[in-house]
Amino acid sequence: MEHQIGNVISQYRQNRKMTQEDFALRLGVTPQAVSKWERGTGLPDVALLGDICQLLGISADTLLGVQAPHIMENNNAAFEKDILNNIIAEPLVLEFGTELVPCIAEGMKTDLIYQKRKELAEATGMLLPLVHIRDNTALGANEYRILFYDCVRFQAAAAPDASQACYAQIIQQVYDQCRLHYDALLNKQLVKTLVDNIKARYPGCADGLVPERISYLALERHLQKIIREKGTLRDLLHILEDLESALPQP
Repeated sequence: MEHQIGNVISQYRQNRKMTQEDFALRLGVTPQAVSKWERGTGLPDVALLGDICQLLGISADTLLGVQAPHIMENNNAAFEKDILNNIIAEPLVLEFGTELVPCIAEGMKTDLIYQKRKELAEATGMLLPLVHIRDNTALGANEYRILFYDCVRFQAAAAPDASQACYAQIIQQVYDQCRLHYDALLNKQLVKTLVDNIKARYPGCADGLVPERISYLALERHLQKIIREKGTLRDLLHILEDLESALPQP
């Protein structure tokens, strides 16, 4: 058990680019304690498990090594993974027809999506989620469409072009649809990422507030309202302060 938990902590801590010292500081323990956990010579206190999972972005089952129940009669792990990967509607999907495959393949060699993600963040404080990109033979050969949670938000035809103009046109539409309809795209995971960023850059601004006193879902609903009214989340610091001031004093 000690080695199992220690290995998980070590793996996910390194995935998040945290040193043992960083991790210990955020938990309020010593680096020596973290080192003992990861070497399998000690276990974290039960009271710390929730904070450890939150910092590492994992579930308690993952931390404790609890295996999920099988969903295939033959326990085929590859088939199970394939089914589970397709069971939930993705927040943001770009699909395209066969004639656009070369255009998209060439465009993916550029950093245009990064540029648009940065542009959206700088202009609105909104975080563009991962864009799942895939071909779809059911579409017209030069058609593409943008989906939020399996709902088509935009569909059009593009002129296949060996240059990057075609790809730039398509990615601009992804950006435009996200900016126009971000309230429909927002989810608890994106909200948590925004809050975690605030906590990391401005310690104390959201500590003990989200999710302890304001749930991620409640904050998501509030942010959706602000997006519809103002179209920006740039002032998230004051948004959180206003919410905190409206809470009953403990």
